Amino acid sequence: MPLEAATGGEMGNSAETFSAHATVITAKELRQVPLTPEPFVSADEAALFLCVKRRYLLELSRRGIAGAYALGTGGKRKIWVFRLSELAASVVRNETSIPKPPKPCTIGSGSPR
Repeated sequence: MPLEAATGGEMGNSAETFSAHATVITAKELRQVPLTPEPFVSADEAALFLCVKRRYLLELSRRGIAGAYALGTGGKRKIWVFRLSELAASVVRNETSIPKPPKPCTIGSGSPR
């Protein structure tokens, strides 16, 4: 689209015309730039970031909140690490209210009559 068509046919008015400098990055340059991944943080730092208690954050982690990663293969205890950007995104998507798994069915007390 010509500039005259985009600005309604008027040229020369500095309020209506603009120029943008474009930077092109080649694939070779992109490979040379070291990309540093976002660091993991502890449960204490993540809880402080979200303004929640550490125990609540760990409960959400066990139920599958995005951004929480369990380290180790321990059966009872795991060390949890977090990525703050993924935690923030899950809060924005309102994924903090992860439903609890259903309780197992138990036999009711009393007579069946």
